[in-house]
Amino acid sequence: MKPTELLLLSITLMMLFGCSKDNGIAGPTLNTLIITSSNGSRLDISKINSTQISVSGRDASNNQIDIKDPISWEVNNSNITVDQNGLVSLVSIGMSTITARVKEVMATIEISVWNSQLPRTEIFVSDAGPNYQAPWQILRAFEDGSHYEVFTNQNLSWPQDIVILEGKGIALISNFSANNITQYDLETGSYKGVFASGISGPTRMKIGPDELLYVLQWQGDGLVRRFELNGTSLGAFTDVGVSQSIGIAWDSGGNLYVSSYSDGNGSSFVRRFDAAGKDMGIFIGSNIQGATDIWFEGTDLMINDYPQGIVKRFNASGAFQENFITGLNLNEGIDHLLNGNILIGNGGSKAVKMYTPEGVFIKDIVPPGTLNLALPNAVTVREVNR
Repeated sequence: MKPTELLLLSITLMMLFGCSKDNGIAGPTLNTLIITSSNGSRLDISKINSTQISVSGRDASNNQIDIKDPISWEVNNSNITVDQNGLVSLVSIGMSTITARVKEVMATIEISVWNSQLPRTEIFVSDAGPNYQAPWQILRAFEDGSHYEVFTNQNLSWPQDIVILEGKGIALISNFSANNITQYDLETGSYKGVFASGISGPTRMKIGPDELLYVLQWQGDGLVRRFELNGTSLGAFTDVGVSQSIGIAWDSGGNLYVSSYSDGNGSSFVRRFDAAGKDMGIFIGSNIQGATDIWFEGTDLMINDYPQGIVKRFNASGAFQENFITGLNLNEGIDHLLNGNILIGNGGSKAVKMYTPEGVFIKDIVPPGTLNLALPNAVTVREVNR
């Protein structure tokens, strides 16, 4: 190549690509900010006092670029402070939103500050997802409304029920589609593996009077299965299966009751077993459209009638007494607070509702659509440090 040709080629390349702002060619334009926190977004004030926030930039093609302009920080309340270098210091318990700005581009991150050493009531909610499809998740909320989080969304497959094993520090989740029960670290929500498998569509789980885990099967033989709290299977407990079983409760005499949804077509029923698992026949066979959860209030058996949106009361003989709570919609999942208030998942409004022990509505303790809650189908209360 001739010298003149080489010079022309060099000039052409410089014009096309440039290598500095001095040549008048604009560099990549900042389009998006990404904020990360060194200690996560949920900070325990009793264990850690700060976290470092950092920001990275992306262009319109989502390629990372250097941020050369100064970053400004804003906080929406006084629960935390942020210095000019992005160091976050904890001040008090609560939720805060931090905003990072670089010229006209901004991004936010929510930081929750809590104290794990304080007494509290946690409410776990399983989310069956929009139209019973993924994404699935388990939510955790504090009773006083100060904190909401996605406890886990990992290794779930149409999650059904939640059981807390406090002494082991784990939460168990029954997965209908995967035919298993998975376990998670109770504090962090991290996945800890499969607790038990080979269960035909597990739905409700409950710790029985003998401190063993009882699990219902919607499919297969419909027998109630028992497990030790280390996951060891003890086989079938009942001698008769209940198809589409989805509610479990014990009376004061140790008798076991299991409800069948039965396609929600009016053939729903509750079957009773003695303390050894022997069938005692149908306990309730009418006045139910489609039973989900069942539980005892004193000697009366309460039933969540899912298609009708009613909690129904039956006496100790199985006779219908009253519609205890009405106006619900796809009601599934139930637990109690220490003061006796009743919590019920209400799928129609994507919320968890709270009622007095007399059945009077108080409020949505988990507001509609919290953290994209689509269809609550289990509610489990955990008391901590009490």
